[in-house]
Parts: sequence; structure tokens; C-alpha cells
Amino acid sequence: MLSAKGEAVEHSESFRAMNTAIDLLVIANERPALPFLEARLLFEQQEARFSRFRPGSLVSRLNRGETVADPWLDAILPLALAAFDATGGLFNPLVLPALAAAGYDRSFEQVAGGDPRPLAPPDPRAALERTPAGWRLRDGQLDLGGIVKGWTADLAAEHLAAAAGAPAMVNAGGDIRCVGEEAPGLGGWQLAIDGPGGEPAWSGIVAGALATSTTLKRRWRTAAGGQAHHLIDPRTGLPADSPFVQVSVLAASCREAETWAKAILIAGEEGIGLAGARGIAALALDAHARPTASPAWPR
Repeated sequence: MLSAKGEAVEHSESFRAMNTAIDLLVIANERPALPFLEARLLFEQQEARFSRFRPGSLVSRLNRGETVADPWLDAILPLALAAFDATGGLFNPLVLPALAAAGYDRSFEQVAGGDPRPLAPPDPRAALERTPAGWRLRDGQLDLGGIVKGWTADLAAEHLAAAAGAPAMVNAGGDIRCVGEEAPGLGGWQLAIDGPGGEPAWSGIVAGALATSTTLKRRWRTAAGGQAHHLIDPRTGLPADSPFVQVSVLAASCREAETWAKAILIAGEEGIGLAGARGIAALALDAHARPTASPAWPR
């Protein structure tokens, strides 16, 4: 499609994968049909590889005690271990038993009940081993959902931009990766963040990635009548008890932004302090949309 003046215009594609909405955008003279298809296939293939709900996935095979050799595991598991180190353990890919105990043991639309218990996960640096025959899980159960989603948004945006030869953006359920400029001279893409009640919370130019994590969407009532959510605090093995309900992070990659958004939300005020010490740009909101920002967040 061309505009009336033959200028580049926005082309978009939307679908569902990884149990969330995926939006692809490219600003080009013509619709990039093949790159859109390739990006969609990438998300579907990544879900098949890494979903803990699919018995044949790489993750499910590791959780069953198999030794698995696969280049995609060679790519993502070192990134997950690096994220554990960078966040001081606030990101831990082995929280699955605690998550399942809290009720998230099936696809989210089917979640009900649960009995949250303090099941602190093991140290993944000791539990995950790369042997000559492949990866092996010594202890715990693996869940790579969040970090894989952010990583896939990075891969898809980079592929779209390269294949279409144009600026591109991918929004994977709030994990947003931008490549190039939305308009010449803008320096990135104009994006906005809504607060917990839908009110405007921030807007600005994003040149890399923006990820937002919240405890308000994936919540459910436990068997005892309490409330649980999907963010497990690895220090306790329980759903995080945080003064914040939403955290957004700006970073160079969506994988990094997604990891830190969850880590800061889990740790609350301590997480904001850690973000400040690490130079992470973070904006946290409480249930009343009152903001707390790290020094690196753009004012």
C-alpha cells in the first residue's frame, strides 16, 4: 500500500501466540507480506520449542529429566543464567513448582484454585548443566516463558527491519522492541504507558525496547479464597508482595527490559534501589498510579 504522495506508511499484522496478543508494525512503501509471515512463524516455533504446556517442547523434555542437545537451548539458557546473576537472583527460571502450587499449572485461561506455598527455587547455576551430550536439569523445574517472549520480540523486530529494509516495531503483550525511527529525525518511536486504571502514565521516544510487567492481569482466586498472581518471588517461593502493581523498563533489548521489569516489580522498593545502582531506567506505579522512578528514567 502507498500513501497518496507515494510516501512510506505504517503496515501492521496482529495475531496471538504465547497466550498473548502480538502486533507487528513496519513503515514502508509496500506491505512486507513475507517478513510478516516469517515473524509470525518465529513466534509460533518459539512457543512450540519453549512452552511448558507442550509435552514435546525442549522445556518439557528437560523437566522430565532428559538430556537435550539443541542450538536454541544453547542460545537462551546462558542468557537466563546471565539474567539470574545480573538481577541478584530476582530472576530465576526455576520457579515453576512454586508457580504451579499457586495455581498456574495450566494455560492461564483455565487457572483456578491453587495453594501458594513457600517453595523457593534452587540456584540455576548449579541445577542447569551443559554436558557433552546436551543440557541437563539436575534440580527444579524450568519455565522460560517471559524471557523467551522478550527475546523473540527482539529477534522478530530485527528480522522485520532487515528483511523489509524499513523501521519496524514488535509488541508482544507489552514487551516492545523498536528498530529504526518512526519518522525521520525522531530518534526512535513515540510510545506511551498507561497506568493501572488506564490513565496516561508516561510518553516519550523509545530507541530500543520498553517492557511493562504488572500483577493486575494474571491474577486468580486461590482454593482458600485469597488472591495469587504469576510473579513468584524467588526469595520466598510465593507470589510477590510488592507495593507496586506495574513496572516499566527501558533497555537496549526487550529481553533485558522484560527481565528487569519483573525483577523490580518482585522486589518493590529494593528493586528500584537496585535499578538505580545498575543504571536501569525503571518506572514503578502503585495501585493508585503514584510513580516511583529510578534516576535513569527519562523525566
